[in-house]
Amino acid sequence: MKFIITFTILFLTLIGSVHAEKGTYDIVYVGEHNLNTVNTPNGTVTGGQLDGIFTVTSSSGKLYSDGDNAKSTCIILSKKNKEKNNSNLEAFCETTDLKTGDKTFSYNIRNEGTVQAGSAGKGKQTIIGGTGKFKGISGVCNYTVKYLPENRLTTTGTCDYKI
Repeated sequence: MKFIITFTILFLTLIGSVHAEKGTYDIVYVGEHNLNTVNTPNGTVTGGQLDGIFTVTSSSGKLYSDGDNAKSTCIILSKKNKEKNNSNLEAFCETTDLKTGDKTFSYNIRNEGTVQAGSAGKGKQTIIGGTGKFKGISGVCNYTVKYLPENRLTTTGTCDYKI
């Protein structure tokens, strides 16, 4: 009996992994932020909202197609120690597919650069879930951001996902 139960569990696990969708996609993102900064004894803390649009520039897998667009809203918290050149940034984002309205949710960390115009840095985005066609998605994106004048920024990134 134990053999039958063990075999059934292994079989169902194998079938589930065979049907799992995996893929990659590259994005270009353009955004605008509204951030406020307060001073602390050790530096500054900056927080606020980032809104923008990304476009998929290349993809593999069925979930994303070249040219797909989505809008994204992120809440950012950046802590900068006055003795260091870089800040520690965290952000939670909600991204909405412009065709379907389906959403993904992500958590971002970056320890290079700051949120000031002229600064740039590499970071990591962890995809932590989704709705609709993105339900059950997880993955990781490596990105590079460049902060521009007038509260704008650009980002390029490469993402690996599974669903």
